[in-house]
Amino acid sequence: MKYIIANWKMNMDADKIAFWVENFQNTLDADKKVIIASSFLHIPLVQQFKNKLDIELSAQDASMFSKGSHTGEVGAFQLKFFCKYCLVGHSERKEDYETVIKKRDICLENDITPIVCFTDPTDASKYEKENVILAWEDPDNISKEGEFRPKDPDSIQEGVDIITKQVSQEIPIIYGGSVNRQNIEDLVNINKLNGILAGSASLDPKHFQQLVETF
Repeated sequence: MKYIIANWKMNMDADKIAFWVENFQNTLDADKKVIIASSFLHIPLVQQFKNKLDIELSAQDASMFSKGSHTGEVGAFQLKFFCKYCLVGHSERKEDYETVIKKRDICLENDITPIVCFTDPTDASKYEKENVILAWEDPDNISKEGEFRPKDPDSIQEGVDIITKQVSQEIPIIYGGSVNRQNIEDLVNINKLNGILAGSASLDPKHFQQLVETF
């Protein structure tokens, strides 16, 4: 299975989502799973178009707590009615290892597949667990304000090789960091890479569609 994931971060409003839905067309490839990670507020809105677009939904985060008096937190037990997936430990959140692991496990307990983000390929085995997707992202290469800063494909292959030597072959490995139409063909050729995590490029429905079609 190939995973093409859009992380909209804090960029979309209802009008932009309506435009995105109107202009995105999924290729309906049975070997690909398209996942949209929207803000908490917009998950129910995107869910309305889930079947039309043939997509799955992801949260961008989940609370490390199972339930209780945690004002402002959103629990995995609440998210499971909307999402099958959840980003955990994205580098922009700057969370420590213990927090990421707690969030990973609370998602698994609620039948949500955690997409566990980490920045150092040598740390992959620390985050591995059955039914987890591992997402390697280098903060130096994450796009900022629409500016792409792609990593050299050979360096990406080296990182993926380091990861695959540590973890089970059953664990999907995806890469995030300035994924866009200029480097998607290079990423397709990365051995043992199971998917991509797109940020800025996913905000444009046609740009993201090109990523889906190519990978």
